[in-house]
Amino acid sequence: MNAAKIQLSGEELELVQNAGWLLTKNTIIKKIFELFGEVGHQVRDEIKNSSVPPEALVTSPKISKGENYKGLPYVVLDYPRLFNKSDFFAIRTLFWWGHYFSVTLHLKGKYQQAYAEVLSKHISLLARHNFFICVGNDEWQNEFPSNDYAEISTLPEASVEAILKEKEFCKLSAKVSFQQWQHAQQALIELHRALFRAIEN
Repeated sequence: MNAAKIQLSGEELELVQNAGWLLTKNTIIKKIFELFGEVGHQVRDEIKNSSVPPEALVTSPKISKGENYKGLPYVVLDYPRLFNKSDFFAIRTLFWWGHYFSVTLHLKGKYQQAYAEVLSKHISLLARHNFFICVGNDEWQNEFPSNDYAEISTLPEASVEAILKEKEFCKLSAKVSFQQWQHAQQALIELHRALFRAIEN
């Protein structure tokens, strides 16, 4: 092995000797879990009168974390959620270190077919809340804006309708900036409410 490859830069050497930044990171992740716990609890209270399929509400809100979504830590809240081999109905709230919070409606299979028409009636609502729609073919791609996502407000409604009805899956995502941290809980709840309204007949 080339010894030069395992040497630390000055910045790396400083960080490896400083436990404080990593402890601070752990504290932040703990606070995200607490925040997502509050969001999940509130969503669970409000979702009872929505058009979410009952089978997606059987399981409790699930919060999980990881260290390597494109090299960075993340935390996700999945609720409501139903994932099987061919049919998805889920709303995922994501904290992605260095980027943003996001809320994503992910539909596939029979749920994509069931909700495509009603979502088409609420394109203006989704546009007002700055939702993006996945136009790519990778349904596990979460970064936007990117080549895989287009902002709904910039597309003709006919194009959005075609994507909703013709793709094998549907992903609608909106973000909350970390600059809104003090109001993040309310902002995330508002995006959930927008999605609940968007699936109402």
